[in-house]
Formats: sequence, structure tokens, C-alpha cells
Amino acid sequence: MIRPAVLLALVATLAGCGQPAADKAAERPRASPTPFVTGGWATVLGDAPKTIDLLNGMGFRLSPYEQAGGAFIANAMPTPMADPSIKPVNTANLYVRGDAKRMDRLQFTLDIVNLDSSPFAKDQFARWVDRPLASLGLPGRDEVKRGILTESPAKGSLSGVDYQITREKIDGGRRLIVDFTRPAPQAGSSSEPRKQ
Repeated sequence: MIRPAVLLALVATLAGCGQPAADKAAERPRASPTPFVTGGWATVLGDAPKTIDLLNGMGFRLSPYEQAGGAFIANAMPTPMADPSIKPVNTANLYVRGDAKRMDRLQFTLDIVNLDSSPFAKDQFARWVDRPLASLGLPGRDEVKRGILTESPAKGSLSGVDYQITREKIDGGRRLIVDFTRPAPQAGSSSEPRKQ
């Protein structure tokens, strides 16, 4: 017959062999987030219809990408960057331009017309702009966030895109503009593949 003390020791030993499910889950390797596209800015700008579908999937609610004048354009629904019941409302917009296949510009704007809530609006706008950059695996996130929060004019080149952050006066406030544009072709370069 097994003594109670030995039985208790056996139960304690067996209990120690197992781990709670939460601990086991924490030890499993975590999948790193995969961007929706590969190839960075060149891919995003190079396939306008797909990029617009991806942006709409993130909630940007872009209008149809249609020809207007000499270019194809789409505009997102204006998005409040604070409680829309508190007037006036700081509002973000997204504008996309290019040809039927490729984009040459993505422009994010924030109209700051309620100065009291401008710090909150800039923080929300930085997150709004960062959402597609993070999801699509695009470079430039830190530079853009810093420029938005400090409202500092900035410009630079990233792999596959030029960016610029500017400010302009509007009625009742100011507009913060974050532009991503296709780099201009370099003299003597061609987008055609080289012949060997």
C-alpha cells in the first residue's frame, strides 16, 4: 500500500512537469507581421488599382480611381481627427494621382482648424498616415511621424519614393501636407530593362 506522503509527493512531481497553457503559448515562436506587398514603394506606386484596394481595405474609403483631366485620381472620405461633435473639426484627407496603371503621388493632409485639439489631431494623423506604411512594409515611418508631430518642413528620398512635409495657411488655421511622389527619372536613365 502506498503511503499518503509518498502519494502526495508523486502528485506534486507530476504537477510540476506540466506548464500552464499560457506559458507554453508564450514560448512558441511568434510570426512576424508580413506586409501585404513586397517590393516596397516601387510596388505600391507601380500598381495603382491594387494599392487602392489595399487602402480601402484599411478603411480609407477612396472614391473610384477615375480619369479627371489629364490624370487618374481618387480622394478618400474626409476623416475627423477628433470628436466630430466638437466644432470646428480637424480633418484628414488622402489624395491619390497617377495614370491608369501607376501612381505618381499619395498626398495626406491634415486641416488644423481647432487649435485647442491640434496636439491630439496631429497624433491621430500620424497614426492614420502610419497605418498603410506599416501594413505595406514601407520605409520612412519614423521620418514622417517626426515631421507630423513637430510640424517641421522636411524632404528626402527613400527607396522608390520622394517625400516632403510642408505647411500652408488655410481659412481658420493651417494645413499639414505629407506628400509621397514617384522619383523623377534621372538623366540618361530609362525604365526599360537593359538589353544584354
